[in-house]
Amino acid sequence: MIRKNFDSLVSFMQGASWGVVIVGAYLFFTLFYPFGLIVALIGGFFGATIGLFMVVFFEMAHTQEEALLEAKEQTKLLRELLDNK
Repeated sequence: MIRKNFDSLVSFMQGASWGVVIVGAYLFFTLFYPFGLIVALIGGFFGATIGLFMVVFFEMAHTQEEALLEAKEQTKLLRELLDNK
């Protein structure tokens, strides 16, 4: 039950992070557009970096949680092998 809640929360936060990427890029692009297209593109990139950082962070959290579960499963199997010897 806890794992399912954690997966749901991480998935939701990843989706919210992609929303922050889109809103940040759009906001900074439109904010800097009066100064020129190149400046607006650079501003849009910098506006998206915070959201992209959050996407990477939550993806790493999901990957680490998967690795932990795999390690627990391997430990369980190894203990079963040692007990059967």
